[in-house]
Amino acid sequence: MNSLLGYVGLLATLVSIIVQILKGVLPQSFPTQLLTLIVSLITTVLAVIAFGGATLTTILGGIFGSFVVAFVSMNGFDTLKDLFTRYKYKGGE
Repeated sequence: MNSLLGYVGLLATLVSIIVQILKGVLPQSFPTQLLTLIVSLITTVLAVIAFGGATLTTILGGIFGSFVVAFVSMNGFDTLKDLFTRYKYKGGE
């Protein structure tokens, strides 16, 4: 279970980096969440095929897992930022 969470975190980081690079290349009108879903699907399925083999069950697992990776990529940084601003040390308080 721990390795699965590590893989999700690693893939989410990779997806976030790729999306940030592609946002500079694609037109501004292209939806970022759609781009994240597409990149997550491609990245996760390729990783599952590379490390688990190209069977139907692993590919379907990669497709379902890509939604988890996309959710973490889209909401992970915002949640971390909210937690940091909520609990950060305030100078004289």
